[in-house]
Amino acid sequence: MPTDRPQERTRPRSWKGALAVAATAALLAGSTAPALAAPPPHAGPADRDFEVTVLSGRADTVSGGDALVRVAVPRTVPPHHVKIRLDGRDVTDRFRATDDKRTLLGLVDGLALGANELEVRANGQGHGRPRATLTLRNHPAAGPVISGPHIPLFCTASGNPWNLGPVDADCHVAQPRVTYQYRTTAGNFVALPDGPLPADVATTTTSDGRTVPYVVRVERGTINRAVYEIALLHQPGTASPDPWTTTDGWNDRLVYTFGGACGIGYTQATSTGGVMNHSLLSRGYAVASATFNVFANNCNDVTSAETAMMVKEHFVESYGVPLFTMGWGGSAGTMQQLLISNAYPGILDGVIGQIGYPDERSVTITGHECRFITQAAPAAGLSTAQRTAVTGFASPNTCGGYQNFDSVDWPATCPSHVPAGLRYHPVTNPDGIRCAMADFISNVYGVDPASGAGRPIVPDTVGVQYGLRTLDAGVISPEQFVRLNEGIGGLDVEGNRTPHRTSANVDAIEVAYATGRVNQFDGGLGWTPIIETRGYTDPSGDFHDRFRSWTMRERLLAANGHTDNHISVTSASGAAASTSQTQALVDMDAWLTARTALAASRPHLDEAALTRLSRPAGLADHCVAADGERIVETLTLDPAARCNQLFPFHRNPRVEAGGPTSSAVLKCRLAPLDRAAYGVDFTDEQWQRLRAVFPDGVCDWSRPGVGQVPLTGTWIRF
Repeated sequence: MPTDRPQERTRPRSWKGALAVAATAALLAGSTAPALAAPPPHAGPADRDFEVTVLSGRADTVSGGDALVRVAVPRTVPPHHVKIRLDGRDVTDRFRATDDKRTLLGLVDGLALGANELEVRANGQGHGRPRATLTLRNHPAAGPVISGPHIPLFCTASGNPWNLGPVDADCHVAQPRVTYQYRTTAGNFVALPDGPLPADVATTTTSDGRTVPYVVRVERGTINRAVYEIALLHQPGTASPDPWTTTDGWNDRLVYTFGGACGIGYTQATSTGGVMNHSLLSRGYAVASATFNVFANNCNDVTSAETAMMVKEHFVESYGVPLFTMGWGGSAGTMQQLLISNAYPGILDGVIGQIGYPDERSVTITGHECRFITQAAPAAGLSTAQRTAVTGFASPNTCGGYQNFDSVDWPATCPSHVPAGLRYHPVTNPDGIRCAMADFISNVYGVDPASGAGRPIVPDTVGVQYGLRTLDAGVISPEQFVRLNEGIGGLDVEGNRTPHRTSANVDAIEVAYATGRVNQFDGGLGWTPIIETRGYTDPSGDFHDRFRSWTMRERLLAANGHTDNHISVTSASGAAASTSQTQALVDMDAWLTARTALAASRPHLDEAALTRLSRPAGLADHCVAADGERIVETLTLDPAARCNQLFPFHRNPRVEAGGPTSSAVLKCRLAPLDRAAYGVDFTDEQWQRLRAVFPDGVCDWSRPGVGQVPLTGTWIRF
């Protein structure tokens, strides 16, 4: 359960020239701790006060025993008169003056676990001389920092594909391993041999105009019990990257990648979001990711956020402060970016998503409802076309894809790497590992004191009239509607289908909304730039349906009253979608570059204004026709819109049941059955059967859902 909620953060100044001054402002907007005791951002380096800032993250979420710290020296104090102590220990020699000579940058190491006090004084301090302190709260390199107590984990770092050496009890290795790869002129990545560069090394020109050998430094190690990877252009024998040294080939921007699917892994895993990405590396971006940032390995956005935060901290301490950090990933990789940006703003400065979803619960509930409808359809006498209409999708196959998700609520269904003898079974091994979402993230949802299991959010089917819109449209008959709803049933806490409808745990639902697991776009997504692209595949049965773009748009509008920070792009699948994705990278870079400059020049602007005013001219919602025509058109549900003529929207089972198009309600409020409210005539016998299905009433979708509360605050800890 959540414990503390830090207050609003300040935006510090930077240390590395005019361009980087703007950069750090954006990097750390909303990401430094409230305990910094620095003057407001508009005050600048004061004549009489030090400004002390953690550049590698928040002062209260330091990990691994070190932190990159910036000290802005007041004009009244010569930099060589500054003394810096950590818990009384002199650490002045860790700091170096930067180009402007008024700023000191230092990697402060040797931090003890818990609170550490950093004190900055002027040498020979007397009455009225400046002094500043900053508390650095250090956490283990293996975590946790924000996610709560560890769960069981099966280590993989010592085996293939990582081969990083022996691991300790936390699956950590002693040291990271650095290797080099190069891009051949034939277009492949291969291991770089020792000695002179091979003759077939390609060159690449980065986004800031430098042409360099296409040689990539790859670092792999362990952080937060995950295996991480960092890749960037760097040639062996040249200056090693660090926070004080410009690295040829790096364009001063970081891209963090995320992977898709959804799995209850209990594993350190064997894949990350991928760092050997030609589209990113060839342009000079540094690329980072970790195994816990792939939802197939770890379907927990809190530990994904925590891991990204800690890997980024290590990156800053090792390589320097990036101008900004962009997210990158499709499907559930987009889902993670959105969840992290809303609940833990500042880890990512911009979201670049493809074929994505707003959150895990919305997708999982759709999977359950698909299964219920599919199983109930034969007894209801529904044809394939009628069943498809009830689901709301374009294809009868779409539900099959969504049903890939609902197994995360089955506690006895575990991946193969969890030994059979350790798995939960309600009779033979009730204390075993439960492979259900409720248990996997029980730090968030809490634990049922009676059973010791995580409090589940089972699919709430109480009051939901499946197929209501298709009934009103005359696609199904009153008898089919009644039979369908008689056969829906529900799911119990063991993952078993029940003939009766099931009601979700209201306390768990409220926690899901309040902590951001159901993403209402009411936290950091009120200002974080988002560009999401979607190759259109609705008719093919792909479950990455276009309607999810609309659910994002509607939630943004409901939460913030505007959608200035969201760009939605739809194109045909294949090459057109790839082109749109590449363009999204270019556009997001331009957007964030402008935003960082604006943050430095107009520090009084709030986050939303910075995002709105820095959005490049011409960057707008659009679709791309098959002939390549770019049609600029605001995202809308209007079927007459040109983009909707080319790429029609469909719906999902809950919307076809009368639910809101935001798809944000997990448990509806009820209203009495009203026979006159239907546009069809039920027989008395049918009406009595319908009353038996809905004894307490039917969903009143005009009201917020049960437990649907706003996000309590960002940076919640568990």
